[in-house]
Amino acid sequence: MCKLLLSRGASLDARNNDGDDPESQARVYNYTTAADFLAAVRAAGGWLPWLNAPRKELIALRRRLPALRDRGRAAPASSVRAHERLFLKTPDDVFSHVLAFWRSDRDD
Repeated sequence: MCKLLLSRGASLDARNNDGDDPESQARVYNYTTAADFLAAVRAAGGWLPWLNAPRKELIALRRRLPALRDRGRAAPASSVRAHERLFLKTPDDVFSHVLAFWRSDRDD
C-alpha cells in the first residue's frame, strides 16, 4: 500500500494530528517493514530516486566494467556474446533508453 500511495504522489512529509509523519506512525504501530521502507525512500530523496536507484547502479557498473576487466577484477559474466554487446558495446543513449524499460523488484 505504501508503494501505491507514494507512486501516486503521497507525501513523506504529511503529518497527522499528533504531528507524526508516516514513518513515525508506522513505528508507533510496530509496522517495521513499512517504516524501514519509508525511511529508505526518504533517504533516497523521494519515490523516483528510490525507484530508479537499481538502474543508476547498473549504469555505474557498466561504466566501471571495462576498467575492472582490464585489472582482472571482472571476468565476462556469460559466454553469450549478446550480453557483452548489449552491456558493453551499446551506445550510452541507447542503453539508457533500453534500461528505462527494465523492471526491478522495486517496480512491483
